[in-house]
Amino acid sequence: MNNIELTTFYINQVPKDIVFLNEINSRHAIKSLRLKKGDHIKVVNGKGDLFYSKILDPHPKKTELSILKKESYKKEIPLILAFSPTKNNDRNEWVIEKGVEIGMTECYPIFSQNSERRKWNKERMDKIAISAMKQSGRFWLTKIHEPMNIESFLTINHPHNKFIAHCKSSKKESIHKLSNAYEPQLILIGPEGDFTEKEIKMAEKNKFTPVNLGNNRLRTETACITSIALLKLS
Repeated sequence: MNNIELTTFYINQVPKDIVFLNEINSRHAIKSLRLKKGDHIKVVNGKGDLFYSKILDPHPKKTELSILKKESYKKEIPLILAFSPTKNNDRNEWVIEKGVEIGMTECYPIFSQNSERRKWNKERMDKIAISAMKQSGRFWLTKIHEPMNIESFLTINHPHNKFIAHCKSSKKESIHKLSNAYEPQLILIGPEGDFTEKEIKMAEKNKFTPVNLGNNRLRTETACITSIALLKLS
């Protein structure tokens, strides 16, 4: 079996010898991709497992597969993004998609005083995360959290390496100097109107280190992807 040529599907379970694709995946496999009995595919469950599989019954509503081989991959080092959703939801979806492709392991949508958007479709974001996981060849599904206000978020027991990026004039270290991809990391990105002084002080009180992402002023979604890439590649 050629790893590159096999189409990847997602199932939310840990299968044994036989597994069934749901109706959406079955329809895509049989109607769109024209897969047939005996064809080989890959299946991931977002829990670190990859299953090489063969189609036994190509039913467009419930395709039956036989598991031929299983590979398991260790959990990734936490790389967590918390950000204030932008007014344009397409940009929020882009953050999830590209963040997952780069290696983001968790995402918290955060509502702060200057947040432009107060709605968050978690089901939609989960679907985008699944698609990006398959596309990028990852085996652990990024956890998309329910939205929460910044006060609640700051009280969570986060990794030791936690950073906040804001535009206020204050002493900040370059994220290059502080990041370490071999340890759990978290970056907090604010809205277009930035965090308030009070929110920044709350974050610092909870041991978030202020960092800068360079000399340019970035949009929220650009700051998100830039910071994830810098933390991942450090």
